[in-house]
Order: sequence, then structure tokens, then C-alpha cells
Amino acid sequence: MSSGKYFNKGVKALDSPHVGHVVREADNAIVVFGEGGDRYDIPKSEVRFTAANVLVDLPFSEIVKRYKVSRDAPLPASMQAHEEAAGDVGLAAYEKKYPKSLFNKGVRSQDEEHIGHVMKEMDGMIIVWGHRDWRFDIPKSKIVAVGRNVIVGLDYKDIFQYKVDRDAPIPAEEEATEK
Repeated sequence: MSSGKYFNKGVKALDSPHVGHVVREADNAIVVFGEGGDRYDIPKSEVRFTAANVLVDLPFSEIVKRYKVSRDAPLPASMQAHEEAAGDVGLAAYEKKYPKSLFNKGVRSQDEEHIGHVMKEMDGMIIVWGHRDWRFDIPKSKIVAVGRNVIVGLDYKDIFQYKVDRDAPIPAEEEATEK
């Protein structure tokens, strides 16, 4: 597995500042590549603690004596990868399921000024978070184009008529369709 608590961290022994670095993490051991062709399969039970480096609770000579293996030996099986739960959806599946969603798209005025990003889409309105803690509740009728960004058919200075207090409650669906 190429991630985990120990992966890619330096490994130290009680009497040595550099044993090597973790290249694989299995369920019960870490695989450490050292200098030259050295490889050590160290049980996780021998690890004292982990922070920026992994400290093994043994002197270097004991690590070599007990856990040195040929670097060409097969690597132990990785930890089980996190399996997707039935409810988990990848980004591609999400985009297929909701192809017309405006959520998180950038919003620009017709004079190509950046306004913000769509944070909520309702039937008749989009809520846009802008910079400087601005929030805009813009009617969907003002949208002139949707692609990589949402283009609003207003100049930047005219957008401010839709500015609302960022902490104001988000309108319910019924209120959004009335505007």
C-alpha cells in the first residue's frame, strides 16, 4: 500500500539516526529499505512511536540480526485497501448522475470578472460565495451561459444588487422560486 501511518517515513533505531525509509506497510509489519541493498521487515510491535520518523525500539545491530531479509524477496501483502461502501460514489459517477449541477462552479460576470463559486443551487436561484466574505443570491434567470464557469448576464458593478449578508439564512426552495 502506498499510504498509511508509516509509509515513506524515515526509520531510526535506538542507537542509529538512519536505518532507512518505509516503502510498504503490511497489516503487521513495515518494510524498510536501508542503505545499499538492505531491507528489513520489521513487525509493527517493535515500533516505539511514530511522528516525523518511525522509532524502532531496538538497537541497529538487533534489527539487522532479527529482521534483515534479501531485498529481492517478495514483498509482504499490503494492507487491505479501503473498499468503497455501497453508498460511496466516485467523482465520475457523481458527474454522470448529476451532469447539470452548478455546485462549486466558478461564477463570472459578463465583463469576465470573477464573482465567486456556486455553493447552493435551487430551482430559481444560485447562492454564490465570493471573496471578502460576500454572498450573492442570484436568480437563475440572470445566467446566460454555463460551461466550465457560470456566466451571469450582468456587469460586475451590477452584481452587488444581489449581495446579501453572508450570515443571513439561506432561503427555502419556495422563496427562491418567487424571486
